[in-house]
Amino acid sequence: MDAISAQDADAFEDAVTSAFQAEVLSAVSDIFADVILLPWHHSHEDLASALQETKYPRAVDALFKTALSRYDYLDYDEFFGLARKCTWALADIGTPEAKERLRDLARSENSIIAGYAQKRLDRWQEEAGRKGA
Repeated sequence: MDAISAQDADAFEDAVTSAFQAEVLSAVSDIFADVILLPWHHSHEDLASALQETKYPRAVDALFKTALSRYDYLDYDEFFGLARKCTWALADIGTPEAKERLRDLARSENSIIAGYAQKRLDRWQEEAGRKGA
C-alpha cells in the first residue's frame, strides 16, 4: 500500500474504509496486524475492529501491545476506548495465546484497561460462540 510507505495517515484511513466497504478484511489482516503498531496514523481503533471481525490469530501480540500504547490523538479519551476494542478483539480471537494476553492485560497497572480485560475473561465461556478458535 502506497499510503503505508508514504506514511500518509489520510490516505491510509481511506484505504481502511475501502477495505471495510469492499468486505476484504481477511485479505488485509496481515497488513493491519503490522500497521496497528505504527504511531503515524489515526486508524488504530478501526484496525482493532477489523482484526476483531476477522478473528485473526496472528494479531494477538499486536493487539496486546496496542492496548497498552498511548497516542497523542487519543489523549482526550480517559476511558481508553482503543484498549477496550483490543480486549474485545483478543476475546473474539479466542485462542489460548489471546486468553493469556488478556490475563496479562488484567494485571495492568492501568485499572481501566485491567477491568476491560478481566471482564472479557470473566465472560469467556458466555461469549464462546463469538470466538474464532
